[in-house]
Amino acid sequence: MDLTSCESQVVQLLRQRQVAAYGELAQQLNVSGKTVQRALHKAGAYASLNANSAYVTLKDTPRFDSRGLWHYEQLRFSRHGGLRRTIQALIEQSSQGCTLEELQQWLGTRLHNHISLLLRGGKIQRFFLGRHAVYTSADPAQQKRQQAARQPSATTTGGGLAAHEAPPLPPGMQPMDLIRLLLRMLQQPAASPASLAKSLQAQGVAIHAAEVRAVMTLYGLKKTTP
Repeated sequence: MDLTSCESQVVQLLRQRQVAAYGELAQQLNVSGKTVQRALHKAGAYASLNANSAYVTLKDTPRFDSRGLWHYEQLRFSRHGGLRRTIQALIEQSSQGCTLEELQQWLGTRLHNHISLLLRGGKIQRFFLGRHAVYTSADPAQQKRQQAARQPSATTTGGGLAAHEAPPLPPGMQPMDLIRLLLRMLQQPAASPASLAKSLQAQGVAIHAAEVRAVMTLYGLKKTTP
């Protein structure tokens, strides 16, 4: 590890503090942000999964738990890498899959968009228990084991879903928000996803255009024109 004098100071300060924000290191040592990034790249570091990845710790600092996670006050760090890779790893290694609530509790941040992207990319799968989605491995054999462990007495259909399950909801979306969206789509059938999201946001519904598009895809809905 060939560090310059300034880079060595960055690493030494972070080692003393255990965890610090990138900006704090640069400001305290009066060096550029690029110097901090270069020093941490050379030394090896983890960025926080939450708090907008603004905090960092050296790779030999964390004491990871059985899930590969380390808590430092309200911050979360992962040996698996970034947030999306960590979500996938937690789901893969779980014996019974993971709910959104469980993942968000472990990782200390909202995960709706990341879950949606992993689903669309085929990196994970899901099944439903009532209104709740359980996220599983994309591997069919592992998914079957996880589903059986989560609901050992459930009778499953040929598609691997519980026979008593409710219709699926998009990841992270609440039932009432979905109902409001579907009503708005009936009222404004030609509206774009962005327009629908904006009108619902004005009513206090936390929804984005990407989630509107996810609903359209999930239920096979198409925008119509007069």
